[in-house]
Amino acid sequence: MAKRAKKRPTSTKTKSAAGGNESAAGYSNADYSLPEVPDYVVVELKYENPVAYTDVRFAGPTEAESTADRLNKILSKFNVTELRSHFGQKTAAVRRRSALAGQLPTAASASKLEASGVDTEFIHSGFVEVVPTKSADAAKIAKLLNDDDSVWEAYVAPRPVPAISGSQPGSRNFEPAQGYLHSAPNGIGAIDAWSLAGGKGDGVTICDIEGNWQLSHEDLPRGIKLIGGTVIDNLRWRNHGTAVLGEMVSLPNKFGTVGISHGAKAVVQSAIINGVFNTAGALMNAVNRLKAGDVILIELHAKGPNDKYVAMQYWNDVFSAIVAATAKGITVVEAAGNGNENFDLPIFRNTGLQKDSGAIVVGAGIPPTNYFDFPNSYASIGVPRSRIWFSNYGKIVNVQAWGWHVTTLGYGDAQGGASEDNWYTHRFSGTSSASPIVTGAVACLQGRSLNKNGQPLLPNKIRQILMNTGTPQVAGPGVPLSQQIGPQPNLSAAIKQVQIHVSRSSPQR
Repeated sequence: MAKRAKKRPTSTKTKSAAGGNESAAGYSNADYSLPEVPDYVVVELKYENPVAYTDVRFAGPTEAESTADRLNKILSKFNVTELRSHFGQKTAAVRRRSALAGQLPTAASASKLEASGVDTEFIHSGFVEVVPTKSADAAKIAKLLNDDDSVWEAYVAPRPVPAISGSQPGSRNFEPAQGYLHSAPNGIGAIDAWSLAGGKGDGVTICDIEGNWQLSHEDLPRGIKLIGGTVIDNLRWRNHGTAVLGEMVSLPNKFGTVGISHGAKAVVQSAIINGVFNTAGALMNAVNRLKAGDVILIELHAKGPNDKYVAMQYWNDVFSAIVAATAKGITVVEAAGNGNENFDLPIFRNTGLQKDSGAIVVGAGIPPTNYFDFPNSYASIGVPRSRIWFSNYGKIVNVQAWGWHVTTLGYGDAQGGASEDNWYTHRFSGTSSASPIVTGAVACLQGRSLNKNGQPLLPNKIRQILMNTGTPQVAGPGVPLSQQIGPQPNLSAAIKQVQIHVSRSSPQR
């Protein structure tokens, strides 16, 4: 298989658009500051390459010495701080991979590889982090390693940001403004699901992967744990994570908002690991702590080959981690991203944007409240449930939800004050606002299945149900149905399918 074609990044000029900034990368109202972390290179070794690695260099058995020497010669041109397993694999796992790799035939089929003992541990042991002292050297190292026959792919690790289009000051209102809770076609029918045993997400754990959260917010349940990574000390990252949690698990009480799946348990995982962005490592840490029936939400996007924001499964390490999660029976919900990018373009061939990772990929649609309400800018966005202009689209995008006017926690435009613990917003948006709506729907379905059938649904069945029973996508001016973002979940219809799709093949808890 040919290696993925590379394209030189383009410049990112910005322009104002309805209260936000639109750049070549996509639409974002928030100017997120990236933490001071170095760039590094993710190296994916070919399966049949028996080269191993230590903390400072590549190594291997006798038959791989020349390959290791060749790779080390490339690294010797730069000041490399460290080599390490991208997925945190122990030395023993790396050695097992090296021994098995030397026995594998070149370009073997997937079935032959599996029969030879190639499993998730083997695959993940072949991902290596190369951390240079100078971040500017990362791209040069990746290019040289990428040209070596022993390497499947080498690339500079992406620097993701939350997939949000922004929030601005405005008026106040809370639960009555949560139209996404209401019945189809305007909402997803969450309120209808709550009347059924388990329909609030009971017994399900949701893990949100991003950068930071205000876990002390008055409307969040106490005891939400950070299960891994280091939080990014930045208000915008904190507001974003708080808003996401609010859509899913904010408390049913006399103030604030109420979460779609407020019967579920929430945990959080930062994408910063060992001082660098490692979304794949964050995913695997969550996978190791969750069980079948639980849900992982990827609330990030990063710049792809067109220098526009794309879904994180574009990168092989993230794709591999999602496959491992769904194989364990954990449903992964992933923001499609806000790059106005067509995932069906030839440039994405043979990448995760044209392959099925098992995740539910979520696009952003126009809500029923389809008017911008910023000061001096009151104008129609378009047709409800049509693609909002910044949402990515394509065959792998499975479902949509509100990409604007989502009422939840954080930001302070609906209610501000001295303490972030009391902040609320009416204007959470982007594929970031859409993805938690879908995640909440997944948790409600799994909670119902656990209560009614004693076992969860398989991730692919959950996805199938949501797609088959959802309220269809609508075309709008300049956004035809061929720009696929899928239907909007309809829990009233979906929850009737729970018993039909449960079988002996469902994962056991």
